Formats: sequence, structure tokens, C-alpha cells
Amino acid sequence: MAFETLDRSPPPFFRQGPSAATRLVFYAALSLLLMALDVRWHVAQPLRRGIALAIEPATIVARWPVQLAADIGEHFASLQQAQREIDAQRKSIVALSLQASRAAQLQQDNDALRALLQLKRSVPLRSLAAQIAADAADPYSRKLFIDKGALAGVQPGSPVMDRNGLLGQVTEVQPFGAQVTLITDRDSSVPVQVVRTGSRGILDGDAGSSPGGLELRWQAANTDLRAGDLLVTSGLGGIYPDGLAVARVTAVLRPRDSAFAQVFCRPLAKVDGGRDVLVLHPLHALAPQPQAPVRHRRARR
Repeated sequence: MAFETLDRSPPPFFRQGPSAATRLVFYAALSLLLMALDVRWHVAQPLRRGIALAIEPATIVARWPVQLAADIGEHFASLQQAQREIDAQRKSIVALSLQASRAAQLQQDNDALRALLQLKRSVPLRSLAAQIAADAADPYSRKLFIDKGALAGVQPGSPVMDRNGLLGQVTEVQPFGAQVTLITDRDSSVPVQVVRTGSRGILDGDAGSSPGGLELRWQAANTDLRAGDLLVTSGLGGIYPDGLAVARVTAVLRPRDSAFAQVFCRPLAKVDGGRDVLVLHPLHALAPQPQAPVRHRRARR
């Protein structure tokens, strides 16, 4: 009995194709080729866009819980910030109410004392809100322009101030605008008074030489002045009303060879910035005009 040769190769149904090593080399070469083509001609860009577009809904769903948690946290943080701001505003309102009540009481006491001393009552101030439109182009002067003029009621000589203090004085009025000379201008002079001591003086603008742009001139060498003293308008001269904050003393120099001290000051108002200002009516416009005495003619007999 003859024995036939056994076929040890697998049947066609179980054929595995190329070996694993061959497939590894093929796919590695294909990957390198695709990477080179993508770097040179961006051939895989449409494929990446399609894949990104296909997985975008899944990305949105995956990010939704994180985004929701962040929105909720931001909402509660904004609520807490708003609550803190409301509490701070309430405290400031209470403080302002207290200051207003004290100011009203002080005004009543002042009126009573003036009536007792038979002094003239202070004239109430009237003001007009305006905005800074431009700065003057002259490098040798310190002037600016505001957007309110004669048609709005601005008059020459009107004091101008911002939220911090006296800014200057209206020196030229146009129908739709006005020119304001700042207190740091070399031609500006403001009668002031030291709040701490009550001494008076003239505050001149001198932006070129003084560090702060202002100098309190003609003060004796032994005058009681120190850095930090507050200067307000004294009301003398009939231009500026009394009590307006003007400047603060920055340095006091007492040269040995001079009988006067050098008092340098810095303005409280933002002379180099700011936008909103307040134009006060000049004192001569607020003062009541004296009435001419009425002359009665004698009746002829």
C-alpha cells in the first residue's frame, strides 16, 4: 500500500496573506510617504477637516459639562462681586449722607453767626457741566478749550474746576466754546489760604521752574508752612469763591541769603488729563446788584 505525500499547507479558507513584518514595513513606508506629501502639498488637510467636522458634536457634548460648571461658577462669582459693590455703595451713601447732614448743619451755624455779626451772607454758587475739547497748541502757555460757550451761559472770568480742585479760569468765550487758562500758566495768579494756619498768599503758575507747576510767592522765611499743607481759595480779589481746593505744598525751601521762602506746590486738579469739568459762574454775576435809590419828587403846592 503506497502512502501519498501529505500537503501541510493550510486550505485556502485559512490563508493569512503577507506576514506581519511585511505589513509593518509597508504601512510604515506608507505613513512616511503621506507625511512627506502632507508637509509638501498638504494632501491630508481635507481629511483632517472632515474628521474634525465629524467629531465636532462629540467634542461639544464632552465640553458641555465643563463649560456649564464654569458658567455657573462665573455667575455666582459675579453675584458675589455685585453684592460686595452694593454693600460698598451703601456704606458710601451712608457716609455721604452723614457728611451732607453735617454740612447742612455747618451752613446753618454759619448763617446764624453771620446774621449775629451782621455780615453779608455768602452767595450760592451756580455751575455748568462741560467737557474738555482740546489743548492749546502754544507750548509757552497752559490753556485748553471746553465745549460750552456763550450760548450755554459761560462768561469770561468763570472759575473752572474738576472733581479734585480748581483747574483754571475762562479767559476767552466763543459762541460754542471757551478758552480756559490753567492755574499752572505763567500768567495765572490765585489768592489762596493755608487751611492749617489760615495764612494767605498768592499762588502763581510757573510750570517751567517749579516741580509741581505752582509756587506760593512772597512768604517769609520763618513762615509756618510744611509739605502736605492744603491750599484753598481765600475769596479775595472777587474772582474765585472761597473754599475751593487748589493745591498741596510739596516742598518748602528756606535759603539763608533770602528773606523769603520758596514754597513749591502741586495742583490737585488734573491739569494734564481729565475730561469732565465744572464751570462756576463768576462772582460778579452772582452778586446782587445794588438797587438805585428811589427819589420821590416833592409835590408842588
